[in-house]
Amino acid sequence: MKKTRTISFAELRQFLQTLGYQEKSADNAIVFDRAHADLLVFRRYSDHESVDLRDLVSTRKFLDAWGLLEAADFNNFLARATTSA
Repeated sequence: MKKTRTISFAELRQFLQTLGYQEKSADNAIVFDRAHADLLVFRRYSDHESVDLRDLVSTRKFLDAWGLLEAADFNNFLARATTSA
């Protein structure tokens, strides 16, 4: 995965919500839950903060492994993100 743009946490949140994830807040993390089937856990980001590359890579791997979204489709999301580099 070649990252050419920064992705804000707000953009990632919106994207995950389109896949059926619900956001929940924990003491030291932000958790996205999809029908109690799988969880994605992130450190606390502010809405406008750029998501770390390692978090984007792991999110892509999990979504692909769980059969929700192919890695290439996640890469397309990254390419279309509106936040400039």
